[in-house]
Amino acid sequence: MKEKKIQDIILKDLRSYGKYCECFKLIKSSDSGELDIFFTTKITGAVFIEVKKPGKVPSKLQEYKIKKLNDCGSKAFSCDSIDRWNNIKIFLGLNFLNSLK
Repeated sequence: MKEKKIQDIILKDLRSYGKYCECFKLIKSSDSGELDIFFTTKITGAVFIEVKKPGKVPSKLQEYKIKKLNDCGSKAFSCDSIDRWNNIKIFLGLNFLNSLK
């Protein structure tokens, strides 16, 4: 599965939460290494996702950004599959958000 396809699935999933979630794809940034997707909910707070092709890992700069975001109070993850996305959702408690819909 291609990176864009995984991004599209994640964004569609997040948008399905409607008024409970604000999300968008970060298309262009003035800084290198910025992550791909941002979303926020009352349950999760600010979350960033770096999407990769299956089996690929973030660059050193992206790994640094993920660590720094986590150290500064946001949540940041890398994701290379839909299974990984589902695990991130469980970790964040988004399965609880399903019961609010």
